[in-house]
Amino acid sequence: MIFTGLTRQILSTALCALTTTSWAATERIDDTGTSLESITRMYWRQLAPSRKVDNTMEGSAQVQVRLNLAPWVGRTGRIFLVLPEQPMGPIRASWPAHGRFSAGSLISGQRALVYSGPITSPIMEGILVLKLEVDGTRLQSIQRLVFHFEIDVNQ
Repeated sequence: MIFTGLTRQILSTALCALTTTSWAATERIDDTGTSLESITRMYWRQLAPSRKVDNTMEGSAQVQVRLNLAPWVGRTGRIFLVLPEQPMGPIRASWPAHGRFSAGSLISGQRALVYSGPITSPIMEGILVLKLEVDGTRLQSIQRLVFHFEIDVNQ
């Protein structure tokens, strides 16, 4: 295919527009109003021994989410749940869609999108019901699940 100089310039400009992101730097959200159930009971996935050893423990936890989005009202943003690496090793978390929050999953050390759209009010509240999976051989005692929320705002 042969392109003229003007066509190449238009295509180049269009490609640059498509590849450049219009999202600002990531910022941590004030989520001090967010609370997690105090104790999450974890259960062995495999109750009876078999040839295949499965050391996975599962549990669920309800998170009452309360995010202070006042600095970003009137803008469009993407909100992420961030699960840093945990002392008890890798944790897999997943959740169904509920209210304004979309369904998702992640492994500790990652972040996952929970909302994308306009920020219309200073406070966003909702519930996330997390299904958690962890290697039971790494659980030595009661552990605290550490997570937070971040936002990327459209410039």
